Parts: sequence; structure tokens; C-alpha cells
Amino acid sequence: MEALPTRYDVFLSFRGADDRTGFVYHLYKRLLDSGVRVSRSDCALPVRKEKGREQLVWAISRCKIAIPIISRGYASSTWCLEELAAIMDCRRRDDKLVLPVFYNVAVVDLGRRRGDFDDEMKCSSEEVLKWQEALTSVARIRGWISQSTADGHEGELVQMVVAKVLSELKRIWIQRLPLSIGLAYLFFSERKRRETKCQVFLAFRGPDTQYNLAHYLYVSLMASGIGVFNHDDPSLIGKDFSNEISNAIDRCEISIPILSSNYSSSPWCLEELARMVDCKRTKGQMILPIFYKVDPSHVRDLSHCFEESILPHKELVDGSTYDRWKRALKEIGSLEGWVSEKVANGHEEVLVKQVVEEVSRLLNNP
Repeated sequence: MEALPTRYDVFLSFRGADDRTGFVYHLYKRLLDSGVRVSRSDCALPVRKEKGREQLVWAISRCKIAIPIISRGYASSTWCLEELAAIMDCRRRDDKLVLPVFYNVAVVDLGRRRGDFDDEMKCSSEEVLKWQEALTSVARIRGWISQSTADGHEGELVQMVVAKVLSELKRIWIQRLPLSIGLAYLFFSERKRRETKCQVFLAFRGPDTQYNLAHYLYVSLMASGIGVFNHDDPSLIGKDFSNEISNAIDRCEISIPILSSNYSSSPWCLEELARMVDCKRTKGQMILPIFYKVDPSHVRDLSHCFEESILPHKELVDGSTYDRWKRALKEIGSLEGWVSEKVANGHEEVLVKQVVEEVSRLLNNP
């Protein structure tokens, strides 16, 4: 590991064998070119060297931001796992800002330790349990997913990460100004973010509808002056995404879940749906479902594709969560909504127009 004579702005954690000269190299160079002081991890340092461990923790604690780049081989390196555990400890203890990059991996596999991440963690020693918790915890943080960010263009992803780092370093600098100035800035910036008028929460499974119906509906609602929660808001990066989503649903007046054939294969989608149903029961929130190329009865009865896609979750979550998700699907499937194939013979432009008109009517006449 490099000598660490001073404080750094960013600690980069990555598995060198996965990407020492590709994405990591370009990100490291761009950060340096932007005046950011970066400490890079070195996977070659044996994890058993106690001095190395101490230096690692010291290095992470002295950096303002940690960027773990989670790749397919990340969990095969005990050194990387030690870094991640130390990073997550600093986040819990010191509120360290963590900006994860999920590089060619599925976040759901990471959070549930499936696939490549499960293969590396078969034993249950105390050390391994610590690493498992670190992997599960980092998966809850909103970060960048390389395959879907900027359509997979790594150059644009590098720009996004650098821009976020520079923005956060500025925020941290302002925090350290005289108390009254720093607190005032934080108070008004956070209040502005939270008070941004979000009237509608649009829920969908990205691969199914992100580039067609969901996109058209989002743009049309916004063009009509209706505030819609933006899942891609850069301010969400580094935050506990499940908490942010839950808060967003709570604040919105209307939720619009777009139920597609693979909707219930996503635990994120199912948790969002269950939260909508909770808000409907406790706060009277309106839910306007769109059944996108699926039959509402299949949702209500958990049959066909919805039965097939929800069953695997039974082995991966606790029984109460699984039952909650099933109840939410059944309730949503019983609600009146739009069946895409029955609106103008499947013409999505007509469907979007009808949804926007109905939302506008409900918001203007609550």
C-alpha cells in the first residue's frame, strides 16, 4: 500500500485483477485531474499483516469519501472484503459517505449473496459473517450500476462519479465553515430537497418498461406540471435507497405501479408495492395500477407469470415479508386500473394520455 502521509479525499476499493487498467484507472486519473486526492487500495497486501490492517482502517477513516467498486471477483479477495467491512464500519460509526459502483454485477445477487458472491462465502466463521453483513449493507446504498448507467458507457459513468465526488466535497467543505453558516446551508439544502413537490410515485421494473411506457408517462406527467419522484435523482446516490423510496411514497398523493410480466421477480418492486398498500390503508393514498401486457386476474390470483416469479423469493426472505408481498399483489390486482392491451388496442400514447388526464383530475379535485 502507498505511504499515507496526509488526509485524502477519496478511498478507492477495488479488486485489481478485475479492473486495474480499465474503469478504475480512468476513474482514478479523472479524479486526480480534478484535484481530488485519492488513496487506492492494493489487493496484493496480505490481509494477515496486522500492520496492514491498521494502516487500512487508518486510511479509510482519514478519507472523506469511500468508493467501493464491487465487481464479480470482489468477494474472492479477502483483502477487498476487509476493506468493505472497514468502510461500512466507518459509515455506521462516523457517517462516512459511501458511493458504491456496482460494476457488471446484479445488486440483488450482492444483497442476497447469490451467484458469484454466494460461492465465495460457504463457511460461517465470525469473519465471514462480518463480510456478509458488509456486502448486504452496501447493496442497500444507492450507487451506480455500470450496465444501466448512461447505457453502459463507462466514460459517462466516470464523469458522473467525478461530478458527484466534487459536489460532495464542496458540501463537506461548507459543513466545516463557521457553525452558523454550515448549519444554515445544510438546513436549507436538505429542506429544499425534501420539499420538492412530488405528487406521484411511479413504480416499474426497469428492464420491462423503463424505455417505453414508464418513460413516456414520466415525461408526460412532468410536462403537465405534475411532480413525479425521480428514481435517478443524483442526490439519492450514497443514501439508503429503501428509506428514500419509503419516504417518497409516504409524501406522494398518488402511486402508479406499472405491473409487467417480470414485476414480481424484483424484491425492490414488491417492497415498493407493499409500501403503497400500507399508505393506502393508513393515509388513504390513491393507487392507480397499470397492467402492462398482463391480465389483472393473474396479479390478483398470483397465477401464470406472477406465480412463477414470486416463488423464488420464498426461500430468500422471511415468511412475514413474503406474505406481505403476496397480499400487496392480490390487493393491487383487485383494484380498478388500466389494462394496456384493452386501451385503444394497445396504443400506448392513448394510454398515457388517459392516465395523465385522470391524475390531473384527481389532484385538482381531491
